[in-house]
This record gives sequence, structure tokens and C-alpha cells, in this order.
Amino acid sequence: MVEKTNQSVWLAAALILVVLIAGLFIVSGNLNKAIEEKQTVNVPSAQEIADLIVIPAFPEFEAPVYEPPVFESDEQVSDLWNDMYSVNISELELNAESNATSELEDLIEEAEDEDGDFYDFLKANIEGLDEIKNVKIEEVEVNILELGLEEDEDKVAEVVFELEVKYTLESGVVQKYKDDVIATASVVYEEGDFGDEEVDLVFAF
Repeated sequence: MVEKTNQSVWLAAALILVVLIAGLFIVSGNLNKAIEEKQTVNVPSAQEIADLIVIPAFPEFEAPVYEPPVFESDEQVSDLWNDMYSVNISELELNAESNATSELEDLIEEAEDEDGDFYDFLKANIEGLDEIKNVKIEEVEVNILELGLEEDEDKVAEVVFELEVKYTLESGVVQKYKDDVIATASVVYEEGDFGDEEVDLVFAF
């Protein structure tokens, strides 16, 4: 009787142990599942993150175009300068034109005699030049470069002549040809002395 009772106790204990072990496996499985579910995080890809970022568009920038300032007073300053030194300006213009014209007329005279710098220029630039028939001054323009207001300062002016040159050629039809020539004279008065001028003439077609 006692032996049967002991067997029943051991059997019951074994069943309880089996149930406990099965329960542990079940609980352990559920626990691992729960941990896995909690630890599983859906990490978005780089493209998904980039799609979520919205960068605001900046307006197009156009660099401003620089325009130099216009001073309306420039003309007034020029007028004032001309008024203050009108005598000096007129004196320099008259002397420069007179001296430059005198020098040019001498060169024209030499050219008609087939000599001088002006003739050399025409001979070098007009193919087959035979004879210079006539040279006429059409227009004259005087530009003041340095007014030379101080006693030791030079007075400098530029005189521009427009010339009409008529000539004949060595061969071909006997007729007069005509060309326009620009003669530019640089006139310098050292230390403002109108009696001591230096005139340099250059020619161009």
C-alpha cells in the first residue's frame, strides 16, 4: 500500500515537472517573441530619408549691372572752367592754329615741288603718283591738351586738319585723282612761351 502511494507521488511529481518544463518553454518562447518584436525597428533607407527632406528653392540671383554715375554738374564745371580761363584758352587756340597752319602750308608747298615730309608720305602711299596738282585745307579743329596756367608749365594743343589732295598718276588715263588726308599737328609751347613753339605733323588717310 505504501509502495503504491510512493509511486503515485513520484508520478504526480514527474507530471508536475513536465508541466513546469513545458510551461517554461512556452513562457520562454513568448518572452523571446515579445523581445524580438520590441527590438525589431524598421529603419528607413537613405532614399526614403532623402525623400522626406524638402529643401526650399532659393530665388535666382542676378548680379546687378554696374553703371557709372552720371554727374549732371560736369557740364557746369566745364562751363565754369571755360569762363574762368576763356582768355587763356582763346590765346592758346589761336596761336596753335596759326603755327600749325604755317608749318603745314610750308610742307604743302614743298610737296608741290616734289619735296618734303608730306610729299614723301603721299609718294609712299599713292602707287604711281606723278604730280600733286592741288592741296586744300577743308576743316580745322583745335583741342587743348595742357593749358599751362603756371609760369613753368608747358602749353600743349592738338590741331587736326582735313585736307583734300588732287593729283595725277604716271600711267593710265590722264586725269586728276582726289583723296582725303588727315594731318595732325602737336604744338608745344615750352613754359608757356608763345614765341618758342615746337610743331610736329603726322599724316594719315
